[in-house]
Amino acid sequence: MDSGFSFFFYVIVKFIAYAAWCYAGLRWLRQRDSVRAGLGFGFLRLLLGVFFGVGIFVVGGMMHLEVPTHPVLMYLSIYAPIRYLEWSILFILLITRLHAVPSPPALWKRQAWILGGIVVSHLADLPLILTSYDGAKGFLPVGRFLC
Repeated sequence: MDSGFSFFFYVIVKFIAYAAWCYAGLRWLRQRDSVRAGLGFGFLRLLLGVFFGVGIFVVGGMMHLEVPTHPVLMYLSIYAPIRYLEWSILFILLITRLHAVPSPPALWKRQAWILGGIVVSHLADLPLILTSYDGAKGFLPVGRFLC
């Protein structure tokens, strides 16, 4: 697949996945049915990913890491905690920016939505991971903008 097209496809997949998960969160956590707000929060999540992805790229480049023997474990150990932070930030913005519900959702709902967002993020990476180099075996997460 052409690298320019695959990156464009990757960004579109990420945006759609993030917007859909944000829309689901709006409905579940805030009882708000707004496709426009879902798209807005999805775009914001995409921007958070770029911000943190650049940070990972810079830090990873400064560390001069070798190709790991288990790239999938390295991918998960780097991106799962960062994504927890990203989805937590988005949760706070989702709750404070909208004033449809006077009290925040229960702790279990918050954690379920954040963990679901992490799963959505990882699943949205699959098209890029599987079409890069020699698939997941040759995939090195450092230096990629995957957040």
